[in-house]
Amino acid sequence: MKILSRTGCGGGNLRELWRLRLHAPLWGVVKRMKTKSGGTINNSKLFVALTALLLASVCNRDGGFAATPPLSLREHAPRATSVVLATNSATFNNRQILSDFADKVVIPTFQTFTGKASALSTAINAFTQHPNRQTLQAARTAWVEARSPWEQSECFGFGPVKDGGFDGNLDTWPIDENDIKQILASGDKLTSSYVEGLRESDKGFHVIEYLLFGTSGSKQPSDFTSRELEFLKLLGANFAQTAGDMTDSWVKGTKDGNPAYREVIATAGVKDNTTYPTLRSAAQEMIGGMLDSLDEVANSKIAKPFDKKDPNLAESRFSFNTLNDLKSNIRGSQNVYLGHFQPANTNGLGLTTFVAKVDPNLDAKVKQQFQAALEALNKIPAPFEKSALVPQNASTIKAAEDAVNTLHDTLDKEVKPLIGGAS
Repeated sequence: MKILSRTGCGGGNLRELWRLRLHAPLWGVVKRMKTKSGGTINNSKLFVALTALLLASVCNRDGGFAATPPLSLREHAPRATSVVLATNSATFNNRQILSDFADKVVIPTFQTFTGKASALSTAINAFTQHPNRQTLQAARTAWVEARSPWEQSECFGFGPVKDGGFDGNLDTWPIDENDIKQILASGDKLTSSYVEGLRESDKGFHVIEYLLFGTSGSKQPSDFTSRELEFLKLLGANFAQTAGDMTDSWVKGTKDGNPAYREVIATAGVKDNTTYPTLRSAAQEMIGGMLDSLDEVANSKIAKPFDKKDPNLAESRFSFNTLNDLKSNIRGSQNVYLGHFQPANTNGLGLTTFVAKVDPNLDAKVKQQFQAALEALNKIPAPFEKSALVPQNASTIKAAEDAVNTLHDTLDKEVKPLIGGAS
C-alpha cells in the first residue's frame, strides 16, 4: 500500500493527507507566520499557505502524489502509518512453513501413529493367543497409546485422510453396538475381506475399544468369546493396514495413483497445482484444519456430554480416555502453529513464524491461549465421563470449554485474516 493516493492532487485528497497527519513538520511554518502577524493569523491565509506547502512536498511534477513522502515528512509520521504498511505487506509467501508442516508435523505424526497402530495389532494378537489379565492390559494400553498421535492429527484430517476414507475407517464415532452384537451373533465367516467391507461404524478405534474394554471398563479375559477374539484380531490387522496406507498417502502416494500429498502441499502456488494454486491457499487449509478441530473440541466433545449430562456422548467412553483425547486435540493444533512434533523430536517453521513477523503481540497471545486451554483441561478431574456429571465440576469444565473457544476465535478473527482468509 502506498501511503498516499495516486488519484492526483485535487482537493478531494486533502482531507486524507491531513488525516494521516503527515503535516507535523509544517507547524514550524505556522509558528513563524503567527510571530510575524503578532500572534494572530487569518484562517484562509493559513489554509492556503499550508496547502501550498503540503502539495509542494508530496506531489510530483506530473500532478500525482509522490510514491513516498519526503524524508522530513516520513520522519515525523506517526507509528500507525508503519502498521498500515506492515499489515498490507503481510501476504503469506513462506514456502518453508508449508514444507515443514508436511515434513516436521504431519508425516512424523502419522508415522508415529502407524507405529502405534502396528503395536496395537501385535498386542491384540498376543491377547487373542493367550487371553489373560496381563495380555489384556497390554492391549488396552496399546489402544490408549495409539490415541495420542491420532488425536493430534485430527487438525490435518483433510486431503487424502478425508477423501480416501481413512478418517472414517479409523475413527468413526459413535459406533452402533447393536451392529457389533449382530456381527458376533451371525454365522458370517470372519475374514480380512469381510472386515474390510464392513461399514465405517463397524470397525476402527471405537469398535476395538468396545471389545477390549466393554461398556464399563471392567471386562475380564474370561468374558471374551472365541468369535470376539477372532473378530478382534482381524480388526487390529485392518486397523494397522489402514494406518499404514494413510501415512503412505502423504509420503508415497495412494494406491489409486494420486501423488504423495506432501508434494501437493509443498508445491502450492506452482503452475498446474489446482489443489493449492497459491501459497496462501495451502496456509488457509492449515488454519482451517485447526479451527475445525478446536470447534469440535469445545462445542461437541466437551459441550455435548457436559450440557446433556450424558457420558454416552463422550467419544472414548468405554476406555474413559476422552479427557486425554481432548488434550491431544489441542496439542495437535499447537503443533501446527509451532511447526513441531515433540514425540519425534522434529522442529521446523510453523505459522508462528509468519504471525510473529507481522504482529508479535498477536503471536504471543496465541501461544498464551494454547497454554491456557491445556491448563484449563488439566484442571478437569479424570475421567471426564464421570466428572461431567458432578455439579461441583461445572465451572471448571465450562472454563475449559471457554478457553478453547477463546483460542478458536483468536485464530479465526485475528490470525486467519492475516493469512488472507475471511473471518
